[in-house]
Amino acid sequence: MTNPSPHLGDHERNTELLDHELPNPRFRDASYLRWLYDENPHGEGYWDSIDGEDDLRVAHYALIPQVWRNEEGPVPMLFSLNAVTRTGSQRKGYFKKIGDTIYERARQAGRKGIIAVPNDNSTPAVVKYWKYRFLMQIPVTAVRPLPRRRGQVESHDVNEAYLASEVFAELAGGLDEHRAEGWTCVYAPEYLRWRISQPHARYAVHVTDDVVAITTRSSFAKVPVCVVLKLLPRAGAADSIEAGPVIAAACRHHRAPGAVYAGFNARVRVRGVRLPLKLRPVPLNLLYKSLSEDVPQDGFELDTYEFLDMDAY
Repeated sequence: MTNPSPHLGDHERNTELLDHELPNPRFRDASYLRWLYDENPHGEGYWDSIDGEDDLRVAHYALIPQVWRNEEGPVPMLFSLNAVTRTGSQRKGYFKKIGDTIYERARQAGRKGIIAVPNDNSTPAVVKYWKYRFLMQIPVTAVRPLPRRRGQVESHDVNEAYLASEVFAELAGGLDEHRAEGWTCVYAPEYLRWRISQPHARYAVHVTDDVVAITTRSSFAKVPVCVVLKLLPRAGAADSIEAGPVIAAACRHHRAPGAVYAGFNARVRVRGVRLPLKLRPVPLNLLYKSLSEDVPQDGFELDTYEFLDMDAY
């Protein structure tokens, strides 16, 4: 293997490491990490890396800022991601060394807690080294779209023009006003606009009178699938919303015979069939670590958690 040049920038070198160990189209170039770490409206990410022999990058780990709220109001939080060690460099303590460094930086900056979504293989190390609390295994639901029903659903493919439009600004300004007893991620207009402008990803927005759905198109066994990433109640919506009509419209938009939804939503009900573990590509666990007594580890409960709240798509 040809070592990446030490003269490359950090984002390029971290991208090479991530692509080498966790191949994904998002790592085709450094634009994804520039977007993720530098352009977040809640601030730059907290991350660090370690180089080994010949200046080869061997480890990397990051936390990105988010804002979460409950009935008492919003607080600055973090999401843990991109923890990677180059093959052949494991068991040298790199992961813990970087974690200790960036956790302390985040704590001093006033961040209150960290949410992580590791797979089954990574979960034991995360719990062991940093004492995360295991919350649950994220449920996954397969949804068969309902027949057409009365009611208007507008669908928009996300692009630069749409995100810059008055239509999007008006829509985003009427979201994230619903009551939250447990914790839920805050989708203020500037954060939602940033989140669905991710390079190398394609999103669609579907709008009804009650709810906005964010989706993307994927495939399973070469069959197209609509992936439901986020369900956001609109201002003035009822406390309980049925997701069926907007998911059916999203399936038609993506020309997919069915949809997949991962997570749970206290305000929006998704009816379908829970997928057993054997049918899930990578079962994901939901963990929480407190950085402040303002949001203690014991008693931390989520109202809503969905794909868009993490980095799955």
